[in-house]
Amino acid sequence: MKNYFYLNGTKIELTEEQAHQIANSFNVAPKMFLAEKAVGDTAKIGDYEFIVLKQGAGETHLILKDLLGDDDVVFGENNNDYGESNIRPVLSKFADELSSLVGEENVIEHVVDLTSDDGLKDYGNVVERVSLLTTEQYREFVDVLDKERLEKWWWLATPHSTKRHENDRWVKVVSPAGGIGNYYYFSHIGVRPFCILSSDVLVST
Repeated sequence: MKNYFYLNGTKIELTEEQAHQIANSFNVAPKMFLAEKAVGDTAKIGDYEFIVLKQGAGETHLILKDLLGDDDVVFGENNNDYGESNIRPVLSKFADELSSLVGEENVIEHVVDLTSDDGLKDYGNVVERVSLLTTEQYREFVDVLDKERLEKWWWLATPHSTKRHENDRWVKVVSPAGGIGNYYYFSHIGVRPFCILSSDVLVST
């Protein structure tokens, strides 16, 4: 674990214990590194609470515990392509806020595979700082997510199919019961951001 700060241009290295002491001196709430969190634990960053989905290689995979904001969001205007969706600007704004809280260098870009549910790769991939989960990722993390089900539906990034199969209307979603379903792209439902952060980030316990 690398902990340091700069004083008059000089890099000062800290032990993990020293970093904890300094961080705690600025905030009443105790702090710990994301790396110390187990899968399924929650971690608070600013006013947001996240669930740890995966740990490894100095990276922590997280999803917001609740939906982002109070308003449901229309997925798109013309089709079910996440790359052209209304949700990407919403998540980009959230990524900016997250970067201001943990440092831009600690928000790790990741590839979002937009392969459709029937296997078409027409929409390719996009690179995001914050994204929606794909159906493949949801299946990977379902045991963790089942412990924190939401009362509302929320979007996934995966299209059901594309125009090539004469169906660019449906987008995969998660139901309150935890199952994967479909919604029309012009529907209003919830957004649940997914991100990958450096495990060196300090969070509130």
